[in-house]
Amino acid sequence: MALSPMMRHYLETKEQYPDCILMYRLGDFYEMFFDDAKLVSKELELTLTGRDCGLEKRAPMCGVPFHAVDGYIAKLVERGYKVAICEQLTPPGKGALVDRDVVRVVTAGTITEAEMLDEKSNNYIAACFYADRTIGLAWCDLSTGEFNFNQFEKNPLEQLSDALVRIAPAEIICNEPMLEPSTLLPCVKSLSVPKFGVYRMDAWEYGAAEESVGDLLGAEGKDKKYAVCAAGALMRYMSDMQKKSVGNVSRIELEDESEYMYLDASTRRNLELTATIRDTKGKKGTLLWLLDKTCTAMGKRLLRRWVESPLYRVETIRARQDCVEELTKDSVLLGNLRDDLKPLFDIERLSGKVAYRSVTPRDMAAIRNTLGALPELKRRLKECRAAGLRELEEQIDPLEDLYATLAAALIDEPPHLSRDGGFVREGYCEELDTARALGTDATQWLAALEASEKESTGIKNLKVGYNRVFGYYIEVTKSQIDSVPYRYQRKQTTVNAERYVTQELKELEEKILNGKERALELELRIFEELVEKLNAEVSRLQRTAKAIAQTDCYASLALVACEYDYVRPEIADDGVIEIVDGRHPTIERMGGELFVPNNTLLDGGENRIMVITGPNMAGKSTYMRQVALIVIMAHIGSFVPAKRAHVTLTDRVFTRIGASDDLLTGHSTFMVEMLEVADILDHATEKSLLLLDEIGRGTSTYDGLSIAWAVTEYLSSKLHAKSLFSTHYHELTELEKRLDGVKNYRITVKELGNTIVFLHKIARGSATRSFGIEVASIAGINDEVVARAKEILKNLQDNDINNGVANKVSPSTQANMFDAVSLKGYYEIKDILKEIDFDRTTPIQALEILSDLAERVKD
Repeated sequence: MALSPMMRHYLETKEQYPDCILMYRLGDFYEMFFDDAKLVSKELELTLTGRDCGLEKRAPMCGVPFHAVDGYIAKLVERGYKVAICEQLTPPGKGALVDRDVVRVVTAGTITEAEMLDEKSNNYIAACFYADRTIGLAWCDLSTGEFNFNQFEKNPLEQLSDALVRIAPAEIICNEPMLEPSTLLPCVKSLSVPKFGVYRMDAWEYGAAEESVGDLLGAEGKDKKYAVCAAGALMRYMSDMQKKSVGNVSRIELEDESEYMYLDASTRRNLELTATIRDTKGKKGTLLWLLDKTCTAMGKRLLRRWVESPLYRVETIRARQDCVEELTKDSVLLGNLRDDLKPLFDIERLSGKVAYRSVTPRDMAAIRNTLGALPELKRRLKECRAAGLRELEEQIDPLEDLYATLAAALIDEPPHLSRDGGFVREGYCEELDTARALGTDATQWLAALEASEKESTGIKNLKVGYNRVFGYYIEVTKSQIDSVPYRYQRKQTTVNAERYVTQELKELEEKILNGKERALELELRIFEELVEKLNAEVSRLQRTAKAIAQTDCYASLALVACEYDYVRPEIADDGVIEIVDGRHPTIERMGGELFVPNNTLLDGGENRIMVITGPNMAGKSTYMRQVALIVIMAHIGSFVPAKRAHVTLTDRVFTRIGASDDLLTGHSTFMVEMLEVADILDHATEKSLLLLDEIGRGTSTYDGLSIAWAVTEYLSSKLHAKSLFSTHYHELTELEKRLDGVKNYRITVKELGNTIVFLHKIARGSATRSFGIEVASIAGINDEVVARAKEILKNLQDNDINNGVANKVSPSTQANMFDAVSLKGYYEIKDILKEIDFDRTTPIQALEILSDLAERVKD
């Protein structure tokens, strides 16, 4: 049997898009056939039917209404599928096959509809190019027009992995070498990327790639050969998917890594910057959740990028701080600014819809309303003193000419779709008003005609009506047919009546229908004119959107600072981190209890490494994370939770916290720990901040202690990095007397009978025990096991299982690092007293110090 012409065209089209689900427009539905139909019916829980198409068996088929297709596409794309949209390009006609073609391919990274995207996050698509041990990376958010690229030459796979975690692309394309088992796969294993694959094209060659990106590439990026290859391939791919040029990308920016603090994937995860450890999609409890009080979608996306990329230049950090500080000092200005921001729509993504010709009348109204609100926002910013806020005022463009056009053209609340008309304001177009008047006056004309015919014929129940098939008619009941005049022409017979038409009614019908058709035609023409006017101003809209987003971020950080009693940290490049009464930003906001503040002093001299001892659950990890978060917040430009803070410029923050294995690579918990430590030792500098929690705990006591000891020595003598080192190896507290820059600290606890109370206060000196059995009891271990554990501990202590074990710590030192030092407690107390600055010590602090020293004497 021969295939029908429509089905033959469907199969030809499907052959061109074998990796896509083909949605084929048939009238008011998008239909899918064969394997696509079976797949989609299962994924979207649709009814699977069949269609006769010239084959022996009916073709499996399912469909979705055209007006609701976006929701179905979003679900399919979210599950990793690519969807090709085949549209009707000509109106249906008798006997003629409707022209159809694919107008767009929707993939996870090429969505432009705001309704299908998370307004709080960018939706990036990334391209990776690998050659000559170098990786070029490009990434773009099609919905906003942001396009960046970079090139990694030193440790390229590590840099790519960290970059992909930060960017979190929804889709990745790459050249074939990237698909080798040792390249891309390890980099994306921790990402939620639905699909990635090879896209073969000549744009992978430098010349073709450079031509593809054209003048969008700045001069500084021309020599980044592999990055240009990635950018060119990405541009070509996006254009192919959209079936048109990428209209809202005005520049491709080369990422300058020297401008930002470097944070690897482990640090981002452990510090919960934008996602929690337990729930990677959860925001509550993250630093972003704490800082985000933005009023606009543009501000939310920018603030996320600020959190993910802290600054690394003193001048730019201080410029941000100046803006935040001015708003914290003027609550009226801050409140008014936020009121100005709240009604603003997401013109960043709306300008993308303009560029891709998917804008609707309602979108246009949103742009109009936003532009109308901008003069007040500009006036407010013009009154500010901070240079950064005044610059934003200059960058915000209210586009008065465009606003005037949109205000005159559009009704207050236009419909979502343009195809039915009804969105142009009366008075904007005289010709349109005339055409509409025909339709508006139709009711009066028909009523007058009906009254006239009743009077001239004497048929009192005569009426004028309309249906879509037969048009306008005069209906007379069969009992009155004898009274029908000769000028009536029979049009339709019904059960109880006859329907007629007159020459006058024909002329009236033509006027009415022509008026409606002409009105719609004029409205659609006006709509296209408005789209062109908007498209010419996309770059101005984007520039204004960026300025609005920055204003929103400053206002958000200022509100957080005011509500939570934060202070402006001093930023300098002097190697000193000093925090007075610092608090953990997120735990403080989530916990019901009063948070206990703590001090921190790290510098390039005698206070480089803090060795922190104390029981589990007492707050060692919390304290360490607290310091790191305060440092990161300072580099974002945010105020920080402290009484006073001085933060040196920090190039990287490293974390080795928590226990986790990696089943995919077969790495044990201890192996993962050692890999992370190796990465830290290889990449940390004296400007870095290191958080090391329980190094060496995953192996035997001697092995673990030896590794921890050696790592601490290396940090002190080689790296000179500022480090927080928590441990249960109390022997490491010996290092304060042996190594430069090491200081002992402990988390204080109070013993009450057979249990302990955590005081969550950090103090100078070392802990004498870890209170592990007491913590086990608090956790609910039954009394019998706890009692037996105490017996075993006493036997071990009485027999001193470490007695006699001597190790050479260094060639010149014959100390036994497992034996107690007789005068250790005395020397620690002496050192603590020597370090106290009595001129800066409050009476309460003095009492706390005295109480702590008394406890140490008892121990």
